[in-house]
Amino acid sequence: MSEIQEILQRHQDMKDGRRNWEVHWQDLAEVMLPRRADFTIETAVDGEKRMDRVYDGTPMLARRGLSSAIDGLLKPRTTKWFRIRADQKAINEVDEARLWFDEAERILFAALYDVRSKFIQRTGEVDDDLVTFGTGALFIGEGEAAHLMFQSMHLKDVFLVENHLGDVDGCHIVQHFTPRQAVQRYGRENLGEPIKDALNDPKKRTKKFEFIWVVGPRNDFDFRKRDNLNMPFSSKAIDVTGEKKVSESGFREFPFAFPRWDTASGELYGRSPGMTAWPDSSTLQAMGKTILVAGQKAVEPPLLVGSDSVIAAPRTFPGGITHFDTEVAAQLGGRPPIIPLNTGANIPLGREMQNDTRAQVEAAFFKNVLNLPVDAPSMTATEVLERKEEFIRTLAPVFGRLEADYIAKIVSRSFNILMRKGAFPELPQVLSGQEVDFQFASPVDQARRQVEAAGMARSLELLAPFIEFDPSIMDNFDGDEIARDAPEIFGIPQRWLRSRDIIQNMREQRAQQQQIQQVMENAGGLAQGVKAVGALDGSEAA
Repeated sequence: MSEIQEILQRHQDMKDGRRNWEVHWQDLAEVMLPRRADFTIETAVDGEKRMDRVYDGTPMLARRGLSSAIDGLLKPRTTKWFRIRADQKAINEVDEARLWFDEAERILFAALYDVRSKFIQRTGEVDDDLVTFGTGALFIGEGEAAHLMFQSMHLKDVFLVENHLGDVDGCHIVQHFTPRQAVQRYGRENLGEPIKDALNDPKKRTKKFEFIWVVGPRNDFDFRKRDNLNMPFSSKAIDVTGEKKVSESGFREFPFAFPRWDTASGELYGRSPGMTAWPDSSTLQAMGKTILVAGQKAVEPPLLVGSDSVIAAPRTFPGGITHFDTEVAAQLGGRPPIIPLNTGANIPLGREMQNDTRAQVEAAFFKNVLNLPVDAPSMTATEVLERKEEFIRTLAPVFGRLEADYIAKIVSRSFNILMRKGAFPELPQVLSGQEVDFQFASPVDQARRQVEAAGMARSLELLAPFIEFDPSIMDNFDGDEIARDAPEIFGIPQRWLRSRDIIQNMREQRAQQQQIQQVMENAGGLAQGVKAVGALDGSEAA
């Protein structure tokens, strides 16, 4: 079996193995993310309506709320949510290293939010997929100029590959191009014969042909060479129709981030809050349809019409005149021959049940937690602390996984791209050959650190009476470490802090000045004493 046939067979096996997932994703998309509702249904034309199953927008609104919260909690635009540090902690205290890290953070942050990178748009689409389907797909690449480029992938076109540790380190991406687009991307000479023939056939020029982009670890390469065919990760594009490899290249790092909300043992794709909310979301659509019909019947009820009592069909439109047989009306004892049918519908009960179900859907998307009044003016300090602790207990495990599988991949890959492009200042000597580490300062992490700071404040409040009696109790606390941790807790730039060496010099100078002042004061006191003694001796002599 040739390499191409092996790739195509493996891809077919991957498609067959995830059909159950696609059925599940289709159901979720139809009520939560209709624009993605084409996993098992081919769209006839672009822009067609996809809201046929939606009678209640609560699942879509709840999904949008959690998706926005992920953006605000993991990668807020208004604050720098990552830090660059050296693996060796001692180096982070060196002035040159601290200043370089601050400048690198500023450059990286600006590159991420450069309008050309489309970071906000593409990660927003990934966030939507993540909370709906449990898995998102983001490509982190290099733009034409010295900037980054982000692309989101439709989950229906993405097939994941795990290594023995359960980490995603490979993928197959399905792409579709017209003959003209394929020529622009791969070159005419690299394409299979069917696409070349389609270029000359007016009926096939708009037809889209399938390609498979295969990315994964390269097992055999020469790390001493710097060309595309000797990089740790390979990149191959396969023309499915022509069964031909149309390009081969490579990446220095795995160029994708595939965040998964939650995974079950043995499952490749993630599970999502949308899956938790699916039963109630489906019930909510049925309720919405039922209540809509019941409300319509209540406003415009069906009619009871006596047999042969009306000469023609009742005219129910405004101003319509209906003729009836007066003799039949007399036989009815004067009762109108047409009366509304009372169906006995209990709309208030239906609305109450609907609201309960809406609350369940919103809880599945963490709305009850995300809307906590963490710093409400009427709350005591203890209540604020307890609310923050509840917030952390609920969201920290989830966002901890997303930090590792999502934003850590983005920051690491982006940093390496910019480093190779020479976007950062020249490395100081102290950082030469050092490995860097990335720390994340999301609001969840900041809330955790602020809880620690609040705990310290509460401890000092408890000890205040004892400290007043015995100030030496403060010797138990390292004030310098507390002072240096506080800026990180509250997001203050490191360049605002003096280095430990400068602080030590300041303290030594202050101690010297105090010694000099003490000597001068002692000398002054001694002079006064000598003068007093001299005066006393003079009086005795007199």
